Amino acid sequence: MIARSLARRPLKLLSRHLSTKTDPLAARFAELVDLADGELGGRVLFATDEWFATADNLLKPHAAVFDPDAFCVQGKVMDGWESRRRRTAGFDWCVVRLGLAGHVQGIEIDTAWFTGNQTPAARVFAAHIDDGGGAGDDGWIGPKRATLGVQGTAATPAEVAAAEAAVGAAAEWSELVPLSPLRPGTDPPDGSSVHRFAVPPELAGRRVTHLRLNQHPDGGIARMRAWGVVARDYDRELAAAAVGTVDLLSVLNGARALGCSNRHYGEPRNLIKPGRGANMGAGWETARNPRRPAEIVTDAATGLVHMPGASDWCVLRLAAVAGKVERLVIDTCHFRGNFPESVLVEALHAPAASTDEVVASAATSNIDDGSAAAGGWRVLLPRTRLGPDAEHEFGAAELEGASGDERISHLRVSIFPDGGIMRVRLHAEAVAPLEDAGGSGGG
Repeated sequence: MIARSLARRPLKLLSRHLSTKTDPLAARFAELVDLADGELGGRVLFATDEWFATADNLLKPHAAVFDPDAFCVQGKVMDGWESRRRRTAGFDWCVVRLGLAGHVQGIEIDTAWFTGNQTPAARVFAAHIDDGGGAGDDGWIGPKRATLGVQGTAATPAEVAAAEAAVGAAAEWSELVPLSPLRPGTDPPDGSSVHRFAVPPELAGRRVTHLRLNQHPDGGIARMRAWGVVARDYDRELAAAAVGTVDLLSVLNGARALGCSNRHYGEPRNLIKPGRGANMGAGWETARNPRRPAEIVTDAATGLVHMPGASDWCVLRLAAVAGKVERLVIDTCHFRGNFPESVLVEALHAPAASTDEVVASAATSNIDDGSAAAGGWRVLLPRTRLGPDAEHEFGAAELEGASGDERISHLRVSIFPDGGIMRVRLHAEAVAPLEDAGGSGGG
């Protein structure tokens, strides 16, 4: 229904909406999950050289930083992976085990702060290696390198040769990114250091567990992201009645954040991460809403602040279609002076709709006062007051239409008038798989 009605509707998003960047891949990647994220379990299993900076820096979730005073015996300490200036045959490379196995749809390589020591060119390969293929508990299929992750060290020629043989024998590796030149970073970074590569369509649907990143021939790379979709087989699990009630807003189960009205201080994709976050930067936080009233007035009937036109929202895609909802959690952990005054949660069932269609519907049918839903959205949690630094838990009795008669594929979380939320959880019965409907192209 929504896909048919919105396909003819021009995409009129709010002026504060996220997709204003010139690179079309930036908007596409924003709705995907970094499968290599170190906080989600991504690990470097082998690296040929870690003289100036270790390869595990590649997988840090936050942007690279620069300390002008950070030096060590080897030289300048950089926030990234930096090898020595190569004086022998070959090139440097590393192997990464993804934190979440999935379908990699894009690769992002950032050379931030590497202004004259960046890697001139890079190449990326992918493979699927399961535990039955000889991989150990950490996913590595070769001999261990004792000094892995230690700055100022490198693999011996024998270790490199053994690792090359193990990698070649473990699986068939597919080229995700061909040999591509990399621009130097800037000081400070201006965004030009970010290189985005779309994975060929014929490879984007393959399940991937490992990546190999080649430096050609040496140098520094600040970050590598593997943007994709978690590959959990809900078709098989549902057929075997092996799912039941799970957190369908967990990235570990395949949930995704599709869009929002504002992401000034934090990304909505943080809402679906595991744990409760180390600080406010680990949540979704908006700028102060310019439409908030000049003088705060409380509504006598509801006790809530009356602020027409002042709210922000984000759209979350469930890992699978939800039936009976058991529990909704809104967590404001760490947000003590900037938590939202209240929250409204609405549900939508549009399993075949594309990302652009759902986000456009969220933007154009948003009801700022929370009095009613529109555009196919229905109220799940009426506008409810929030408090600072706390998990707010709502059971089925407090949620509208949570009995299982209604199906849910997406949630719209609206906060009044602005502020920060750390996590959103939806513990519900998974009743059907959700196919990847894609972005503006629908594929």
